[in-house]
Amino acid sequence: MIMSIIYYLTFMVVWSLVTIRLMLRRHKYREAAVFGGLMTISSIIGTLLIARVNLPSMTVPFKIVFEPFGKMLLMR
Repeated sequence: MIMSIIYYLTFMVVWSLVTIRLMLRRHKYREAAVFGGLMTISSIIGTLLIARVNLPSMTVPFKIVFEPFGKMLLMR
């Protein structure tokens, strides 16, 4: 399992660096920053999933944010 995590991270880092360098050469700085952030988050989540760590549901933050609006609309 450790080797698969290492292979996954190596692939993600190499692919991200190549893509970010391409974006920087084309003067797309914002896109490179967003891409780097998304790839970092996806790499962390991917390694946790490979390691079979139970992650909490991704819908909980959305429920916390949008539930008050729904209740407010239903009150009217």
